Amino acid sequence: MRNRIAVLLLAALFAPASLQADLKPDEIAILALRSSKQSIELAEYYAQVRGIPKAQICLLDIPAGETLSRADWDARVRPAIKRWLFTNELGKKVRCLVTVWDVPLRIGPIDPAHPGVTEVQRHLEGQRKLRQDQIWNLTAELDQILPAGDPPHRDRPDADDFQKEYADLLEATLNDVRGRLKQAQEQKDADLPRSLQRLEQLYFLGGGATALARSLQVQLQNAAQANPEFIRAFDVRRGELAGLRAGQLSLSTLRESIERDQQTLVLLQQSDGLLGTLTWIEQNQELWRKNETHSSFDNELALLHFPSYALLRWQQNALHYTVGSLTRESLPSTLMVSRLEAPTFEQAKGLIDAAVEIEKTGLTGKVYIDARGLPADKSPGSYGDYDQSLRELAKLLKENTQLEVVIDDKEALFQPGDCPDAALYCGWYSLSKYVDAFTWKRGAVGYHLASGEAATLRKSDSNVWCKRMLEKGVCATLGPTYEPYLTAFPRPLDFFPTLLSGKYPLAEVFARTNPCNSWVVVLVGDPLYNPFKNHPPFDMKNPPEALTRLLQDRR
Repeated sequence: MRNRIAVLLLAALFAPASLQADLKPDEIAILALRSSKQSIELAEYYAQVRGIPKAQICLLDIPAGETLSRADWDARVRPAIKRWLFTNELGKKVRCLVTVWDVPLRIGPIDPAHPGVTEVQRHLEGQRKLRQDQIWNLTAELDQILPAGDPPHRDRPDADDFQKEYADLLEATLNDVRGRLKQAQEQKDADLPRSLQRLEQLYFLGGGATALARSLQVQLQNAAQANPEFIRAFDVRRGELAGLRAGQLSLSTLRESIERDQQTLVLLQQSDGLLGTLTWIEQNQELWRKNETHSSFDNELALLHFPSYALLRWQQNALHYTVGSLTRESLPSTLMVSRLEAPTFEQAKGLIDAAVEIEKTGLTGKVYIDARGLPADKSPGSYGDYDQSLRELAKLLKENTQLEVVIDDKEALFQPGDCPDAALYCGWYSLSKYVDAFTWKRGAVGYHLASGEAATLRKSDSNVWCKRMLEKGVCATLGPTYEPYLTAFPRPLDFFPTLLSGKYPLAEVFARTNPCNSWVVVLVGDPLYNPFKNHPPFDMKNPPEALTRLLQDRR
């Protein structure tokens, strides 16, 4: 009996962890504008159709418009939504937020003149100049190791020069030191042991534990016989680096501040030395110059429960299927978010009607995949990587379903008339220029991989893909509200098989495959829409390995 209990405990311990049970209507809250009658009307209509308690409609006191300032988001809107959830005791119950007609689509960047930003930038510039001085002084100290006459003349890089010039200076100095040490070794110089010890200290100052670990690794690889002392030293350095990297990663998730940057530089000095700190400073200065602190309103909502986080670019999505449950459970809850909006109010309302209707019958039609014929590339986020993801998606569906799959693997896009009966679509690349190649089936789902395709959903003269696809009859889509970088898109080979499994509604499909939060991509469609729940094209009793990988949560 005791053995049976032990087996059951082990099975429970190592069983795949589920994100949670299927999303239910009473786990949804709807965000609408108090000043917009149509916004309230759409919120109430969706609540009625899906059985969401009317008390779970939150009315926001902000003006209508597609872009909200970062200052208003931070000071007014975010606190108001959190307060509403807390007051109505919905904080732990609600797992998904739905934004509707007239709720802002985008959040603008931080004002570069904000005192907090300018203080951080001044601090970074001060630290940059300090590191440049320290590297210059380090070369002088290196020249004092076994000096042969007067130290060589060296030209100091200009203050405006980048890390590379200082790295080249340091490397040239080290090469001179190595030459003197070799000569001292040949002459059996009595100062050699002390000089080697001093070189190690200065080498660590310049390159940190990373440089020392790299040097030890080279010595181990070149050694005719393994030296136990070297192996122990190498393992110690690797352990130190792992701890330092973990600390840096943790700090990188915090809101930008002088305090955060100073702590990061302390850890970087240990792991990567003066050169590493200078590189990091210059990278962050460039990030502030670009000021990529903008986001989609919905993608920022996902981190509503997080107390503080970095705004430059993105945060990893803890609901992604590759994130283990132990990591996810150690963080504040991440919310699923979807939007019910389209170019016209009637079309926005139609998203709800189409979703409810097609769930009953199932989505039928053809799958269109528009690759570009780019060579496969295993570098994550590369053009070749995403193009290969499209080709592999086509292969997976052809081999494991009865769906009619049409793939174009040429640079040119599908042209008008090429895509009748389109149920699913993914392809690229036509920047902000929709190609009217499709006759969309009711309930169709698709997205186009290009920048800014959800920069607007309402402007009548815009030809961005999300807006035009919604006009033409698509029931659900996604796209970026600003320049996203390719890695911000759900991989086609992740998103569509997860949707086709019928295991999850739309909001959960996106949550499981969306790489980033506090970034720019927005999901448009009924979050409860599950067009394949009753008729999954895959054999779910014996799913292909690629699908099993997507559906199995990690610990």
